[in-house]
Amino acid sequence: MIAMSLEEVITEFHRFGIPKLKERSLELPLDLNKAIAITGLRRTGKTYLMYQAMKELTRTMNIERLFYINFEDERLAGLVPQNLSQIVELYKKYNPDAKTMYLFLDEIQNVNGWEKFVRRLLERKNARIFITGSSSKLLSGEISTALRGRSLTYRLFPLSFKEYLRFKELKIREPLIEDDRGLIRKYLDEYVHFGGFPEIVDYEELLKIRTLQEYLDMMIYKDIVERYEIKKIGVMKELIRVTVKNFGNRMSVRKLYGIILSSGRELSKNKIYEYFSYLEDIGFIIPVRKFSYSEMDKMRSMPKLYVVDNGFPTIYGVKDLGRRMENLVAVELMRRKYYSHPTYEISYYLGENREVDFVVYEGQRVKELIQVCYDPTEVETKKREIRGLIHASKELKCNELKIITWDYEGEENVDGKKIKYIPLWRWLLHLSS
Repeated sequence: MIAMSLEEVITEFHRFGIPKLKERSLELPLDLNKAIAITGLRRTGKTYLMYQAMKELTRTMNIERLFYINFEDERLAGLVPQNLSQIVELYKKYNPDAKTMYLFLDEIQNVNGWEKFVRRLLERKNARIFITGSSSKLLSGEISTALRGRSLTYRLFPLSFKEYLRFKELKIREPLIEDDRGLIRKYLDEYVHFGGFPEIVDYEELLKIRTLQEYLDMMIYKDIVERYEIKKIGVMKELIRVTVKNFGNRMSVRKLYGIILSSGRELSKNKIYEYFSYLEDIGFIIPVRKFSYSEMDKMRSMPKLYVVDNGFPTIYGVKDLGRRMENLVAVELMRRKYYSHPTYEISYYLGENREVDFVVYEGQRVKELIQVCYDPTEVETKKREIRGLIHASKELKCNELKIITWDYEGEENVDGKKIKYIPLWRWLLHLSS
């Protein structure tokens, strides 16, 4: 019966074909003898990224060469590792002359022992395998361990602003005209407040919020509570609430512990450390640490905490636009690191009461310093932002200085250093002035 169900699922995919896609920026390698694993929070579009890879492959081969299997399909309930070999038999049945297999295995963690099957196929050197796994049961580090170095893991984030505009079917062509800039600013306002989960792009405001609340509940109960067998669910919810409401601030776990304790929740400090690490493991929070040439000093520093999507602060009623802008920049820097610059590192700078929001560096070389400021025309604010940049520029020997603003644009020279003011939308879209 399982063999019949597998064949039905595979045939159904071939018959209905690849659904209509809106292109994502993350590109997967299509011809490596490794398992290409896609990880990320729920609802970020991991399955559709698989479809995108399939669509690219169908430019040179028939869809029958591609086997897509979603292991959350109820018809495959009860599948055991021994049944997986039937996939190979079916592939040969449909593609008798194919030299290479192309398998797309969605939510593979639902089959115990899946890793032995994947490793065996890769050792035959005639398989191209793509897998996704839910954060509730499979994290990127676990994939690497399970496949013993025979995998490459790609982390998918919610939509970038460029992708968001693509989902809105707005094509960016330079030079921009007034209508373009008007729509970009309208969509930026949506993106800043409701984030970039693909499903909610065209939802009405109330439905966006309700859907984000559902996502958060799924992450709490599926990706955290079930996975780590957490008993103090109320404490975990409080930790998430406190973390999200303080996003963009420097927060130690000790400080989080104090806030939670003051709210009447009881849990040991060690458990709070554990719970906090779970939020980082599943990719819900992004800790950014203080820049230091010493790795030990960096790890001991108090992190600034960011959340992976700007929609989550909206659930808790946080309205601070400056912090929302900074959060977008933090996530975008991380997205660029994971998608195209894996050797880049992101930190913040703090020295002699001067701060810079982001230090982008590679090895020992600092590549750029970035401040985020809603309105740099306010005199005291401008002095503070520039003072931090100039101080860090001299200490870290970096001359690429930027202040990301809401809509102010320009350049100025201070102490022989050129500072560029770039509107947030231009920076997010990589557009020239």
